[in-house]
Amino acid sequence: MLLPVFLLLGGLQSVQAQTEKELLAQLEEADYQAIEALVLYPEPTRQAILEACLHPEALIKLESLQESSSKSFQELLSAYPQTTQEMIWDLTRYPDLLPLLIKEGAAAETELRNLLGEYPEEVRNRALRAQADHYWLLVEVDRLQRSADAAFSSLLLQYDPKTRDALRELVALPEVLSILTDNIRLTILVGDAYRQDPAWVWRKADSLHLEVARQNAEELEDWKASLTSDPTVQEELRTSAEAYASEYGYDDQYYDYDDAYYDEATADYVVHQHYYYYYPYWFGYPYWYDYPRWRPFPVWYEWGFYFGPGNTVVVIGFPSYHFTHWYFYHPHHHYRYPHLSARFVDHYYGHRHSGSSITTTVTVWRKDNREVITDEWLADRNHRVERLREYGQFETERERYNERNPTKQLSQRAYLDKHPKQYADLNRANQERRTTEPGRVIVPRTERPPAQPDKQREPVVRPPERERQPTVRPTDRQVDPRKDQPQDRVSPPTRKDDPPRIDREVERGKDYHRNTWEKARQEQPRVSPPTQKRPTTTTPPRSKTNPPKEKKRKD
Repeated sequence: MLLPVFLLLGGLQSVQAQTEKELLAQLEEADYQAIEALVLYPEPTRQAILEACLHPEALIKLESLQESSSKSFQELLSAYPQTTQEMIWDLTRYPDLLPLLIKEGAAAETELRNLLGEYPEEVRNRALRAQADHYWLLVEVDRLQRSADAAFSSLLLQYDPKTRDALRELVALPEVLSILTDNIRLTILVGDAYRQDPAWVWRKADSLHLEVARQNAEELEDWKASLTSDPTVQEELRTSAEAYASEYGYDDQYYDYDDAYYDEATADYVVHQHYYYYYPYWFGYPYWYDYPRWRPFPVWYEWGFYFGPGNTVVVIGFPSYHFTHWYFYHPHHHYRYPHLSARFVDHYYGHRHSGSSITTTVTVWRKDNREVITDEWLADRNHRVERLREYGQFETERERYNERNPTKQLSQRAYLDKHPKQYADLNRANQERRTTEPGRVIVPRTERPPAQPDKQREPVVRPPERERQPTVRPTDRQVDPRKDQPQDRVSPPTRKDDPPRIDREVERGKDYHRNTWEKARQEQPRVSPPTQKRPTTTTPPRSKTNPPKEKKRKD
């Protein structure tokens, strides 16, 4: 997949100076993925992106304005309890809702409820409660919004109408703005190329859009086929997804995703689009999310599938990066679901250069565990299930040992040296690797002097701190992989309707971007306000039917 990106950039030689060609040749993989994510958006959005690249200073100013307004917003909410913060933050997603609540402050509840008739029931109830209990907080939030809008309007006065329209469109797509500002070097280079030969760059971007979309579609078909061919993998995916939902399905507690109606004109189910409104760019997404999450999504969107008739797995896309990271960095998952782990690795070997959530996660996971996972050990497909199961037990026991012995923590290799017989396959692979490591004399364990500890081995810093991966913490309940107890199951959706209808032209870029965000962004962990703490979700989400089909919308 990197080849077409390289061709796009390499072709700039005809329009750029030698120094710029050298810079383009040195673009990192994160930059490649940023390009792929950007070109997958629909044509109008791609046009706005290229126009914005002509003015990187405007993007930097927007980022500074956003940081300032977001900080003021969080400081305003910090004096209120968590439940109030969640309520206010969610209401800000709906255009013109806060001004309406403020304007009709003296209206009777019945009259106000009628005015809110276009909003879903959950939003109406929340809006009425916020107006009754926190009217002046709503006034202050609206004031912040107006202040940010005014500052944005002043900034736009410096630019021509075409640039203004582009920036307005991107402010409504905060995910895109984040790519451009987080990869500002790439933005500057692309903008310079577009300034010198806009027609050529546009043709290349359009061609790359088709090529990346084609390759992603082929990869998704491979993923679907690999799941449908193995009932054991399907069952392990189902069970692990339910465990994820019990941990992270808190958005589903706010909204009933069965809020849909049957459209006789299209003979299709349509879901209300209020679920997918963005959090406003000026306020940012809630700090309690573990990763950039500008819109609430139903939990099945994170899984990449939903439950169809007969409780079958119906794949609609790749699992999100957050899901795959959660899966790989809870070691007991590899013990409980070794066939699913092996299938993830199989997919990685078949699509090493893609930017999908699976390939990205396995790539980072291999790097983080290179002390004990060798290429030969992992590449052996015939023994992959058993080996990943052994790894899951090994890493779970090592982490448990380190928790019990915080002052005597052991690295992966040191722990393996201490338990060679218990993890024979891992140990055998590492002994073979050590004999081939250049410049190292191997001393058999039985002959190693006890007074000479292995000072070369340092404790491994576990995720999520390493490489600033998204914060995904284990649940409070410890799992003993040796007992292989089932996960707490939640009731899956059971609707027997057709699969969800998704406008893929609009959503394709967003899917790709959400899956590859963390690797491309490499952001610092977000710090919650000191007095606030996101409560752990302990109540599984209520049983819901299959997600209805989505109505095509205009972005």
